[in-house]
Amino acid sequence: MKLYRILIFLLFAFPFANNLNSTSYNSMGQTGLINIPSAETHEEQSIYLTFTRDAYSKLGTLTVTPFDWLEASYFYYRPDDLLWGGTKGLYLDKGFNVKFSYKPDSFLLPRFAVGLDDFAGTGQFTKEYFVATYDFNNLKLTTGIGWGKFVGDKSYRNPLSILHNSFKNRGVESSNYELGGNLSYDLWFRGDANLFGGIELDIPKIKGLTLKLESNPFDYFSFSCCGEGLSAQSFDARKNESDINYGISYKYKNYGNIDFSYISGNTWNVNFSIGFSAKKPLRKKNKFNPIIENNFYNESTKNEFYLDILENLNKNRLYLQTASLDEDELSITIDSADHINPIIYASRAAYIANEVSDFNNIDIDTIHVGHVSRGAQINNISFRTSDLDLEERLPNVLIKRYSNSQNIESKNYEKHEFKPKVNFPIFINSLSPDLRTHIGSPEKFLYSGLGIKLTSEIQFNREFVFYAIFGKSFEDNFDEKTSNPNSSLPLVRTQVVDYLQQTSKDIYITTMEFERIWSPYKNVYSKVSVGYLEAMYGGVASEVMYKPFNSNFALSLEVNKVKKRAFDQKFSFLDYQTTTKHLNVSYYHHPSNILTKWSYGDYLAGDRGYTLDLSRRMPSGWSAGIFFSNTNVSAEDFGEGSFDKGFYFNVPMSIFRKKYNKNVNGFKLRTMTRDGGQKLDLRNRLIDSFYGSTKTEIDENWNNFLD
Repeated sequence: MKLYRILIFLLFAFPFANNLNSTSYNSMGQTGLINIPSAETHEEQSIYLTFTRDAYSKLGTLTVTPFDWLEASYFYYRPDDLLWGGTKGLYLDKGFNVKFSYKPDSFLLPRFAVGLDDFAGTGQFTKEYFVATYDFNNLKLTTGIGWGKFVGDKSYRNPLSILHNSFKNRGVESSNYELGGNLSYDLWFRGDANLFGGIELDIPKIKGLTLKLESNPFDYFSFSCCGEGLSAQSFDARKNESDINYGISYKYKNYGNIDFSYISGNTWNVNFSIGFSAKKPLRKKNKFNPIIENNFYNESTKNEFYLDILENLNKNRLYLQTASLDEDELSITIDSADHINPIIYASRAAYIANEVSDFNNIDIDTIHVGHVSRGAQINNISFRTSDLDLEERLPNVLIKRYSNSQNIESKNYEKHEFKPKVNFPIFINSLSPDLRTHIGSPEKFLYSGLGIKLTSEIQFNREFVFYAIFGKSFEDNFDEKTSNPNSSLPLVRTQVVDYLQQTSKDIYITTMEFERIWSPYKNVYSKVSVGYLEAMYGGVASEVMYKPFNSNFALSLEVNKVKKRAFDQKFSFLDYQTTTKHLNVSYYHHPSNILTKWSYGDYLAGDRGYTLDLSRRMPSGWSAGIFFSNTNVSAEDFGEGSFDKGFYFNVPMSIFRKKYNKNVNGFKLRTMTRDGGQKLDLRNRLIDSFYGSTKTEIDENWNNFLD
């Protein structure tokens, strides 16, 4: 009996399933078996890197799972056997995969998924599929139907052709291909189809070790598209001598897996993935146990009470800005060194202030806590003191009901009677490694350099700062890359290699600017920066934003007049100068945590158009998204890739530590660095700042009360 028939029989023979096994990645960088996908995804807010090596190719894949129903990945493929410029192993391909998964409520039904692999660009791996996966106690069973590159030696009539004749035939190349980078939607789910399936079985007594067995529907000769094509090596390495692939996989908790597989009856395959989910902290946070001391001041005056609050908040890295006591109500404003979560820093500050009031025999019924950021009070959260009890707390839903968050004038805190003196200027300096990279060149996947950087900040007051990053490169291989901008547009970004090469093993200035951020009116924020704004441009940047407290919309206008910096990134400039202007609109959909940002205006190369950015932004600081720009630059003038696009993710470092902190590290990648649709790379854009300044941003964090 054919393998797929056995699998279909098993699918209906075992109707009871339990989701007990963790998922693993296949050699294509997807959740699945060996080479075929499954209907599973990893836990939401996951990020995984997968590396695969076989007899003729290397494959690296970055996979992000913003929802448990959505998995998106970006891959690089380097075949050893394909000829490129008369030489083997120089060809590099890249592309996107996406999977949409659904788990019915009924345990009688499997999880289902539909996927698109390499759905734009050259189409080296273009294929689509429907797949179902049952997860039993110690067995996973997967069956599916695929199109495109799933069709090897065997094929079947496309069942979708019943719906429309257009599904019968599949073109050799998408009519939408142009210069690459466009969606090849006219090929999706078209042409002949093929069936596939497999099983994954737990090996008893060895936790995390499984045996994988799957059908092998592929014709690996079809995974070659470009340059001079196949070499003599290909005819040995890519031949298919078996319809069955098998292997073993070892999974360590949810941090990844390592697989050894035997595919096509003649080739060994090694697959390694590593990653994590940020849905829960990877290290359990220390229990909130603040340091609170009774300072026993000689006189129980109001000013001594304020000083007591100041000292105790400072000990817990919650820095008192102002305070005011009015009968049984206490108002304080703070700045937090460690927290972006408004409920965490506000409830902790309220708890400490309440304990201090008990020491001083001051009766308080309500405590108002506001957060001051860059001289503006961005929120005000009120708590009943009766709710500030670590031992006998009400449920958080009741805490929220009895508490209150208000929209308040940004300078309201200046009316408070206690204003501790801050000794400006404040100097902050730090040394850290400086890893510079250039990713995705056709010649080589990664060029990199290692050095050290000094980050220096001088705070002249709450609104006005000087910020600079100085770097020194020690070792790099940027000189191995040839700079070839090859653009019909002004060279606003494609000379990036010149900047990397001319700062090689030398001192350079990444950023050096004076910046003022302030709030002239309630819910209105402004910013002006002057200096070397980023690695390639200096000048003046300005932005004004309106972010209403009771809305999920924000609106900003930015105008920047800049000049291109010299390649050595020191003090001189090149001749090119321009003015960019953008209207930015954002909307946050709280139920899904989806943040939509749309921007329209003039870009660095003088082109005009819009950028759409879609991301999932979690209260923890984790985010992942995609973006693309469509301007009045034609695909021919833009060059390879057709239009600007890419993806990014940001990970809060707090999930790796027992203590909270504000640090967030991110990664952003454009599929192709071109000159069209390019913006300035500015720090502290207002449209991305001031989290916690709306009612929605406060309300989505009540589960963290007194955490």
